[in-house]
Amino acid sequence: MEGKVMKFGQFSKTNYSISLDMKSQLFIARSNDNPKFEASGITIQDALFALSKIDKNVKF
Repeated sequence: MEGKVMKFGQFSKTNYSISLDMKSQLFIARSNDNPKFEASGITIQDALFALSKIDKNVKF
């Protein structure tokens, strides 16, 4: 099995989380640094863009 090594670790340095509101069918982006900051959008990108306008720590 040489060459087939599974690596574990932190590969993402995101400071936000994404969820999907099944009722409204909108993605919700929340800041991990400041959970009161949240934004929604039709796509994940829309939600992240809106969140980046509220929380300058979120890089879009």
